[in-house]
Amino acid sequence: MSTYIYGITATSHPGLPEGMGGVGDPPLPVRVLREGELAALVSDAPEGLRPKRRELLAHQNVLSEAGAAGCVLPMRFGSVAPDDDAVVAVLDE
Repeated sequence: MSTYIYGITATSHPGLPEGMGGVGDPPLPVRVLREGELAALVSDAPEGLRPKRRELLAHQNVLSEAGAAGCVLPMRFGSVAPDDDAVVAVLDE
């Protein structure tokens, strides 16, 4: 399954979300992928994702929650990678 990317931050970020829902209906769980000093906030990418209000707000909510505790490099809505391994490979670079 494809991986939806919300943002990139430091592995040491103090407020990475746990148990948070992201895009999708029902909201898909947000998880953290770590590689070295970087971490990516991701979830599975739902099929047929469109920039509807609910999806845009879900994307922004993940970034707001994580950003409240520290710096997060936000990704544009709809940023999708083929899988988790592809995201980890980019973090490694």
